Parts: sequence; structure tokens; C-alpha cells
Amino acid sequence: MLTIGAITFQTAAALWALLLLPIIWWLLRLTPPRPERVSFPPIRFLLGLIAKEETPHKTPWWLMLLRMLLIACLILAVARPMINRNAEGVGGNGPLLIVLDDGWAAAKAWPARLRTATEAVDRARELDQPVLLVTTTPKDAPPPLETKAAADVAETISTLQPKALIPDRMGLARRLAEGFDGNQPLDILWLSDGLDYGNASSFASALRALGGGSQVRALVPPASEPSLAVGAPQLAGEGLAIAAARSTAAGEQTVTARALAGNGRSLAEQILRFGNGETRATATMELPLQLRNEVARIDIRGERSAGAVYLLDDRWSRKIVGLDAAGSIEANQPLLSPLYYVTRALEPYAELRTIGDGIATETGSTNLSTALQGGLSMLMLADIGQLPVGDRDAVRNWVERGGILVRFAGPRLAAGHDDLVPVELREGDRALGGALTWEEPQPIAPFEEQSPFAGIPVSPEVTVAKQVLAQPTADLGAKVWARLADGTPLVTAERRGNGLIVLFHVTANADWSNLPLSGVFVEMLRRILDMAPGSVASGAAPESNRAAQGQGENSTAASGAGALAPIRVLNGFGELVDPPADARPIPLAAFDETRPGPQHPAGLYGRDSRTRALNLYEDAPQLTPIGTLPTGIALRTYQPAQTVSFAGPLLVLALILFLLDAFAVLLLSGSLGQLRSRFAKPGAALALGFLCLTAPSDLQAQTNDNAVPNQAFALESSLDTKLAYVRTGDSEVDQISEAGLTGLTEVLMQRTAVEAAPPVGVDIERDDIVFFPMLYWPVLPDAPALSPAASARVDAYLKNGGTILFDTRDHQSNVQSLAGGVSPATQALQRILANVNVPPLTPVPPEHVLTKAFYLLQTFPGRWAGGQLWVEAGGGATPEGSANFDGVSSVIIGANDYAAAWALNVDGQPMFPAVPGGARQREMALRSGVNIVMYVLTGNYKADQVHVPALLERLGQ
Repeated sequence: MLTIGAITFQTAAALWALLLLPIIWWLLRLTPPRPERVSFPPIRFLLGLIAKEETPHKTPWWLMLLRMLLIACLILAVARPMINRNAEGVGGNGPLLIVLDDGWAAAKAWPARLRTATEAVDRARELDQPVLLVTTTPKDAPPPLETKAAADVAETISTLQPKALIPDRMGLARRLAEGFDGNQPLDILWLSDGLDYGNASSFASALRALGGGSQVRALVPPASEPSLAVGAPQLAGEGLAIAAARSTAAGEQTVTARALAGNGRSLAEQILRFGNGETRATATMELPLQLRNEVARIDIRGERSAGAVYLLDDRWSRKIVGLDAAGSIEANQPLLSPLYYVTRALEPYAELRTIGDGIATETGSTNLSTALQGGLSMLMLADIGQLPVGDRDAVRNWVERGGILVRFAGPRLAAGHDDLVPVELREGDRALGGALTWEEPQPIAPFEEQSPFAGIPVSPEVTVAKQVLAQPTADLGAKVWARLADGTPLVTAERRGNGLIVLFHVTANADWSNLPLSGVFVEMLRRILDMAPGSVASGAAPESNRAAQGQGENSTAASGAGALAPIRVLNGFGELVDPPADARPIPLAAFDETRPGPQHPAGLYGRDSRTRALNLYEDAPQLTPIGTLPTGIALRTYQPAQTVSFAGPLLVLALILFLLDAFAVLLLSGSLGQLRSRFAKPGAALALGFLCLTAPSDLQAQTNDNAVPNQAFALESSLDTKLAYVRTGDSEVDQISEAGLTGLTEVLMQRTAVEAAPPVGVDIERDDIVFFPMLYWPVLPDAPALSPAASARVDAYLKNGGTILFDTRDHQSNVQSLAGGVSPATQALQRILANVNVPPLTPVPPEHVLTKAFYLLQTFPGRWAGGQLWVEAGGGATPEGSANFDGVSSVIIGANDYAAAWALNVDGQPMFPAVPGGARQREMALRSGVNIVMYVLTGNYKADQVHVPALLERLGQ
């Protein structure tokens, strides 16, 4: 490779051939032109013969020049000259320093940033210039600052990935200032993510100060590509208030916020509109309580960055808490009610249900038993000493299945209690302070590190004047969550089965202490509420709590304390991946104050059945774009390098020179007239054919009225086996369909004997579809009904052996009966198939050919998991009862967005995440696609195996 100014010769060795031009010139001068042919009578020749010495002819100088130019063009074309416009090359004489922002905001156009960095490194390699590549996200152990060869840096660039972190630019500036002596100038290229973070100008000045005034070039994204971020949603009545921020205020913009369940199922979507001059947008997403408790993720559709994702954990589930107390609720005097302060503490965070008395109904059950059967997350009993036998058994069963029982002491519990307490209690109560006691009211001791209340600040003004005491036992210390200053237990707990029993040794009102009047009481109840499951009925144990089985009776304190280990973390693209090896647990007491970093990446953390989410931003941040930088720093936007190659034009020029040379030879030899007469008739025929081909379109239409339409499409489609997809009119969906079928075709060619050509898109209203064995049809929610002609075309296609895979992409379709669909996509599918004869459908049976066409499968996931796959009832096992003679179902309907799971980008990487199963689910989605295609192509081949026993029996006879 050779660079001369702005021109680069990619095959520079070919330029050595220019040294041969003088030799070629010399050879051309010695070679005479072809002798002229003249027809003449021999006698006349003899009469006019003149005896003289003959001299050879010389090649004309202009012809030699023409040929020299021809050879020079060929040599230069082989050298492949090109000009790179807008390429980020080297601008100085020192080493090239590339500073790359690799935080969350850089993920949106990450390939463009890597491409720009690669172009700069290639330019440095041409000049044999050392390169240093550094990134701005914080690191625990940053690599040493040392320049490397450009080839080594190019390999490193391809391995870089954005991180779900905020760049630490000033930290990098300090490292660079310490690593360079300041004497050698640097050529610095800063590939920024476009956000200021409050220090862009200072960072640019620090870069310029390196090496005594280095040259700095900074690149920012265009204003038309703003960064987007979403903050924590807020509870708003029956829904969630979603807030988003963008980095530019210019122009109007509309984005779509999505609420996703833990398995990736879309629960709701809400439009957010940014007005001109606005950087924040809010809207309320209406969701019923049951669906709201399933939300695990809020994100912005189409925005691949960690800033556009907010993870929700157990604390966002609005849990159901049952309240019951001994005696009157005191509705007329609420401050005296035993549940007044509990209600005020939990009302903003849970749905409260007052149970009332325990009088048996006509069916024999009490209100408490009925409430437990309906499902509760937590049950709170205030000063209830003895539960009725029936209620006691129901509560015990409910706790063992995962419920949390919280009890408060009082006169009744001090006088006598049942066995639903975590520790053995002494009879009576202990009074602290008063005329007949020697002791003063005791304050609360600081919460221990292993306690679930660790980290809650305790005010010395919170005191306890009366309490119930626990009998001292060997395991008492392991059951204590809170103590008084004198060491006596204030809160004890014990695990029973999958649940917990928690006891406050004071009353729930201010009779025995002023704890219920303080903010400490609210935080303590919230910590306990965070440990509660979504809902537990007096039936089967919830899945979230089954993992706790097998723990010891005295593991209560340990289960609610300690550190939360990383389970799944966010990468820079906003995808949940496995945590890195250097990720560290977060102490429960410090979790709320912890911000994402190298050791604590954003994501999900958990211990036992408790899950906490650590997000990049808690509130939608103020995103400020990089503005004016200090003088002397070049600032421009990212632009793809415009490469202009001269190889093609040089070859065309060489061809023109060759034709001119041939014409000149014919002219000099006198053969031009003979050629003109010889090719006159064929030339006229060619001219006539050219005129016919270039005739006006209306003339062609008049002569081809009876021709078959779309002949080129029919010819091209019938030459090779191809998969096809139906164009919906939505460019994004059509691109996903094309990429998905392209990825599936590559997998088929790698793993099976199928050799298919690239897939094609068809217009169902215009194109003939009989050439394709299978059509993939993504169903849009607003898809219109088919025209009569298109319906007839689809009906004929299905009757003649074709198969259509309809994908509603909503994993909630109910297509057993095409009347009465529940989702918009299902309703659209009903409109499409309204005039098409569709046979009865059924979910894929366990022994269906689809389950064993190539791979052995029982489920058919796509990008989503859980959706059902439907086929013809009676088809697939035997040809009988099927619409197709080969036993293949003519209609297959799914809802798991299969094309998105198969889709690959230009780099061969998946375009969309497969949730919740990740790489394993994507592999199963590809296997599902392979089975579907093999099922369509091979017919009832696998189904014929049911006759193998009968054939073997006949052969034995």
C-alpha cells in the first residue's frame, strides 16, 4: 500500500511496471504496421513496376502515444488507486492517540464509531505511525499506556463493546497526563458519544495540553440522532407514569415506551412525544394491578442502549397485605387504632385489606381463612394472642407455602399466645420507666450488619417503655433482627417452610413505644415488605420461593441479610447477559446508595427469593450535548468515509484507448471499407433490434397485451428453491423478515442438504406465489383485509400444496377459533383469512412430524418463548384428514416473532436478543425454523415411519 497525498494505491507493487514503458516504446517503434492489401492485375503491375530500394514503415508517433497511454492505464488500474474523503487519518507527526467513549450513549451507533477508529488506524499503518487506543469508561485495573503497532490495535478494535457505564473522562485525563512527558506532540482523535456530562470542555483542554499542545480532533453524532434515556416509573393510579429524556431540544420526536414481563412478553406500550424545544417527555401507561406486578423492564423500542432501559424488581410489585387486630378498629378515633400507623406506613407501597373479626360464616370459614385463600403477600396481626384452631392451621399452611406473618405484641399476646411466634416468650410484659420501676425507657441499638434492617439510621429519641421478653435459648441470637440498647430483642424472626414469622415485641401503636411514630418504623416495614412474594394462596407454593426449601429453621437472619450477588447484568446495548468474572456482590445495607461501576454493573442482584435491580439512572437524567469546545480543537460530526476508486474508470479508459487503437490500425491498413461493406447487413439488424428494445413503453404494451405478466419474476423464482416472505408495507418489519429468512437459509445450507437461493419478498396483491414452498407472513395489527383476487390466490396456493407460516408476533394469539381473537394481531389475521378456506387448527401434538422433521423438539420458541404453534387438526401424522395430499399442514400459525430470532446483521451477529433464554433459546428458534422448512419440503416422509413395524412383520413372513 502506497499513499501519495490523498491518493492511496492498494496494490503499489504494480507501479513497478511503469519502468517498462521506455522498453515498450522502443519495441513499438521497431514494429512496422500491417502491410496494405491492394487488388491489381499482374500485367498492369509489371508495366508499372519501378525498381527502387524498399524501406520499412515507421509506426506513427500518435499511435505509439495512444498505446503507451493504454498500457499506463492498465498498470495504474492494477495498482488500484483510490481517494478516501472524510477519512479520519493522521494529522500530526507524533503518535496517534485514539480516545473512544465506550459508555452507554455510544452503543446507539457503535459500528460507525468502530469503523471510524479502524479507518484512522489504517491510515496510521500506511505511515508506519504508532497508535495508542484508550477508552473512557472507569476500570478497576486500567492497562498500561503504551503505543503499539497499528496492526495490533486494529485487532483490538474489533473486540471492543460498549458498557452500561457513564464515562469517566477526567479520570482518563489524569492517567494520560501522568503517562506522557509532555515533550512529544500527539495527534489525538476523540470519538465521543456526543454527551457533555459536565466536563467535555475540560477534557478537551486536557487532551490539547498533552505533549505541549497536541492536535485534537473531536467527533460527535449528528443532531438528528439524539441519545435517549428513561428513568424510574412512578405509580399513578392504575398505571405507571413513564418519563424519558433526550439530548437535543430541536424538533419534534415521538418514541414508544414498552413494558415487558420477565419472559420478554410485551405487556403494554405508550407513546412519548417530545415537543420542539423540549428535552423531557412523560406519559401514563395504564395497567391493571395483575399486569403491573408482572412488569420487569421498561424500555424505549428500537433504542439499543442501557440508558433506555429501566429494570424493575420485587419492590415494584404492589403486594397485597392483610391486616387484622384484636378488639375494635376504632374507626371514630383512628389514632387509637392498633393498625393506624401500620396502615399509614404501608399504604403508599401495598394494597391493604382489612380482614376484621374471625367469626365463622355459614360455610364454616372465617374472614381470615377466606382472605388467605384469595391470596396475600403478607399478613399483619396486631395484639392477637390466640388464633382459632381453624385459622391457626390455615395461617400455618399459608406461611409454609411462602407467606410472611408479622405479629405485634400487646396485652393479649403477653397474657398467652399460640405456636405461631418465632421465639419462646415469657408470660407477661416488661415495663421500662414509671413510678414502680427502676429502669428507664430503652433506645434502639444500631442494627447489626446481618440484619435485614442494616443501614437504617436509628434516632436516639425512639424509645421503648414496655415489651414482651423472649426466653433465652441457644438459637435466640440467630433469630434477632433488632435489639434494644440493653440487648433485649425488639424484633425476632424465624423461617417456617418457605415463609417467615416476624414478631415485634412492642405494640403496633404508641401504647408501649414511640417507634410507630418514627420514620424508622416505616423503613422497617418496607424492608419486610420487600421480602414478601407477589401473592401466596393457601394452596401451592410460588415458584419464587421454592428455592428456599431445605434451609434450616434458624436461617432467618441470614436469608434477609448479607450481600446480594449479581444474577444478570446489562451490557451497553441494554441486553441482560451473564455477569462478568470481576462483578462483586453488594451489601444489602449499601444497595440503595450504590451506583453502577466496574465491580457493580447495572443489572439484577439477588439472594434466595429476593431480587433487587441496579439501574444506570434512577431518574430520567438531563442529557446535555457537547457544545462549544476550546479554541484550536476541530469539532465535526461522524460521517462515513467516502471512498473514490479510480480502478474502474482507468479500465474503462483503457478499453476506449484499445478501441481507438484498433480503429487506427484498420484505418492505416485500408481495411475499414471492407469491414463496412461486410457488416452492413448485420449492423442494420442490430440497430433494428436496439430500436425495438428502446421503443416507448406504450408501444410495448400494445404489442404484448396477451403476454403473461411478471414473466421475469416467474422465471427468476422458478429456477431455484427459495423461501419467501410477504411484504407488509412496514419497512422495518420487511427488513427483519428478509434478514430472518436469510439467516435461516444460511443455517439450512450449513446443517442440511437444502441448497436454497437468497429469500425474496412478494406482494400478495400482485405477485404469483406458486413458485415458493413456504411463505413467511408477519401479521401487523393494522393489516387490512385481502382483495378478492388476493384471497383467491392464497386459497389456490394452500390447496395446491403450499404452506404459509403466519407470525402474529404477540405470543398471545388464540387461533383455535379464528372468531373471537383477543389481540390486535389476531384480529388482523381474522381479516386476512376471512375469505380463505382455513381448516380446523390445533396446537402441535407431541408426536407430530414437526417435532422430529430434523431435530427432536417439543417447543418452538422464537425471539419470544411461550407462544403456541398451531397446525391443521389431523394433519402431520398421516395424510388423511389434511388439506394437502402429502400430509403437510397448509397453515402454521405462531406468535413468537420467528424472523427476529433468525435475523443476522452484516457482521453475522444476531440483530435482536432472544428473551428470556438468550443464546440457548436462539439455537432452539433456529432448530424450529429448520424443522418447519424440512417439514414443508419432505412432506409425510417422517410420518411414513409409522408403517415400519408392519413392513418388518411382512418381511419376516
